[in-house]
Amino acid sequence: MKMRGFTLIEVLLIVILISIMAAIIIPRFSIGSKRAKVQSCEMNRSIINTSVETWFFTEGTWPLTDLTDIKTNANYFPDGIPTCPVDQTSYTLAATPVYRVTGHREGAGTHTW
Repeated sequence: MKMRGFTLIEVLLIVILISIMAAIIIPRFSIGSKRAKVQSCEMNRSIINTSVETWFFTEGTWPLTDLTDIKTNANYFPDGIPTCPVDQTSYTLAATPVYRVTGHREGAGTHTW
């Protein structure tokens, strides 16, 4: 009578191969997730900067640096201004030299991959 099944060595080899694959895949997934959040932050900055310029050309003045006037105007952000997906902070404008969203850039603090 011949018994069928896996030997201990075969089971160990499978466990080792799965461990090696997990060691390669898991870090890549977390890096990809961080990269997506940074790119989403960059896109949010671009949309907000475009809305700030539109506000200037429509209203004739620059919006407040904390963006409260754009936040309350449904024509610009009906669902509200998003927060940064990387660190959940609010976007603000720098008044000098030009009105642009500052911080929230790749390489600035938490915005690295």
